[in-house]
Amino acid sequence: MIEIRNGIPFVAFSLFRRAGGVTAAVASRRGGVSKAPFDTLNMSFSTGDDPAAVRENRKRFLSLLHIPAESIISCHQVHGTHIEIVGRADCGRGAKEADTAIPACDGLMTQEKNVPLTMNFADCTPLLFYDPVHHAAGVAHGGWRGPAGDIGGKMVQLFHETYGTRPEDLLAGVGPAIGGCCFEVGQDVIDAFSALFGPEEMGRLAREKGGGKYLFDLPEANRLLLLRAGMTSHHIEMSGLCTYCRDDLFFSYRKSGGRTGRHMAAVMLL
Repeated sequence: MIEIRNGIPFVAFSLFRRAGGVTAAVASRRGGVSKAPFDTLNMSFSTGDDPAAVRENRKRFLSLLHIPAESIISCHQVHGTHIEIVGRADCGRGAKEADTAIPACDGLMTQEKNVPLTMNFADCTPLLFYDPVHHAAGVAHGGWRGPAGDIGGKMVQLFHETYGTRPEDLLAGVGPAIGGCCFEVGQDVIDAFSALFGPEEMGRLAREKGGGKYLFDLPEANRLLLLRAGMTSHHIEMSGLCTYCRDDLFFSYRKSGGRTGRHMAAVMLL
């Protein structure tokens, strides 16, 4: 799951490697040039980090995947469920500065080769998708408001509507995210997911801490929504890595108190 190349650790998915035809990974926070509190492989222009450092960090990580850093497609993530279908004409949006990124978007999809899709994370769940039958790929931002709006299910449905994807053929990698061991939430989050899940599922996802607080398993909620959308369990690969526990390896917004960098999920059809 965790590989190291040129001194940079990253998360790769065996499902994608076995299928072939795609390059995909989630970066760590190590191996870059950014100074604290963005140390060191920060991938986001929106954090207050030196933009030159971000560009160098992106180049270092993306070169490991044979992705040209100047060609990536990025977006302004807003914790929503809007998904954009993109292509070669969109390459470079948000690659060198934040202003040119796709606005208000939390999901990207393409069927074109050499079109790199990226999103940034620091506790939220990276969702990476690949249809090896129709040769299509996508990435989505699974922070709690997105899953509460079933962004995973909407990605699966849009793959089907746009590319003819059968949900049972779709592969998904669920990247490092804050886990059920550490993700403390209030009643508002529990209410939002109770509208999606029944009591039995909520009993697996949420554990009461007292004082109106709960521990909630966000990666598992994303997995259950993908299964509900028709995906099969053996086509979903979970990283099992908690960003809060492993803030030595990944950025954690919660652990840092809100001032930190972002690691990147990237996927590109070959």
